[in-house]
Amino acid sequence: MMDRINDKVEELVLAIQESPEYQDLQKIEEKVSSTPGLAEKIKEFCWKNYELQNSGAEDLYERMEEFEREYVDFRADPVVTAYLERELKMCRILQAINARITNAVELVL
Repeated sequence: MMDRINDKVEELVLAIQESPEYQDLQKIEEKVSSTPGLAEKIKEFCWKNYELQNSGAEDLYERMEEFEREYVDFRADPVVTAYLERELKMCRILQAINARITNAVELVL
């Protein structure tokens, strides 16, 4: 039975890789990679955003405004914007897949 599951997982991976959303992400990743230091800046932005959103800080609204001001010029870069949009789209697809599987496979504990 595990062989069948592994085969289906491989089919799913291939379907994801062949999807227009993934292909678009790959194209913009090439543009990001061709700009020295941009990938690192995007990773830093994403990490800071993640930390901020998961901080539970009481002054979250103010901190978010400060974060947005700090990165306004960075976010104005069309390559950055395109990358973040495509990454978000791909993340939502993966989340939907995970939710579908999790909802279908009930675990008691």
